[in-house]
Amino acid sequence: PIWRTISPRRGAGRSAHSCQAGEALRKKLIPLGKLVSLEMGKILAEGVGEVQEYVDICDYAVGLSRSFSGSLIPSERPGHVLLERWNPLGVIGVISAFNFPIAVYGWNSAIAMVCGDTVVWKGAPSTPLVSVATAKVVSEVLE
Repeated sequence: PIWRTISPRRGAGRSAHSCQAGEALRKKLIPLGKLVSLEMGKILAEGVGEVQEYVDICDYAVGLSRSFSGSLIPSERPGHVLLERWNPLGVIGVISAFNFPIAVYGWNSAIAMVCGDTVVWKGAPSTPLVSVATAKVVSEVLE
């Protein structure tokens, strides 16, 4: 797929999408946090914290994408080194629990985004509005 051919190191590459998703979520931090609070029953600070968790992992994923070219790691064996390479896995499945309706998806999808993996998400049945709203914010970035 074309998605895998986009370099995560270029400004227009996959890491930019994770960065943009984080920015879009940051703009909707309070409304999404209120929705988590309303639908799941968390206090507002924890609902906002759910969304902030996704924003933070988007930022982390952007930084992580800088190491995808691999790294050389010293070996305990003299004259040897280890080479670490990152490769897309393909499809990532994410199942969210009701008590973390956004964060679990964020932990997985932000990193999958910069790796070039497809994400299939099953949101918690008890928080369908949170799932739809979050998916809408993120999908608008990817369109």
